[in-house]
Amino acid sequence: MVLAWDSVQHGARDLYDGQNVTFHEFAHQLDQANGNTDGVPNLRDMEAYRTWAMVLADGLEALSVDAAQGRESVLDYYGATNICEFFAVATESFFEEPRFMLERHPELYAELRSFYQLDPIDWF
Repeated sequence: MVLAWDSVQHGARDLYDGQNVTFHEFAHQLDQANGNTDGVPNLRDMEAYRTWAMVLADGLEALSVDAAQGRESVLDYYGATNICEFFAVATESFFEEPRFMLERHPELYAELRSFYQLDPIDWF
């Protein structure tokens, strides 16, 4: 993975704006670790894949509606592009705006907390 240093610095300057190229691109790397770019990283078992698919599909649909209607969202509208970008954008919000994300998207937050095996709310 190659990142532009100025973009890395920009993302690190404001830890609460929900935008961080490092987290975003890291999520893409996790997504691609299984050889597919499909918004689905390696998960622990078949049940985890079922839950992941349901929660992320619901989140993508909700974000698409928010974007179309111009409603405020904790997730960047760019995540409505496709499921791969949704995972990356959700990862940014998970790490940078955990309380807001938990409030607005509790199922998605729980899914990412389970996947990353940590809770960034504990950091703040």
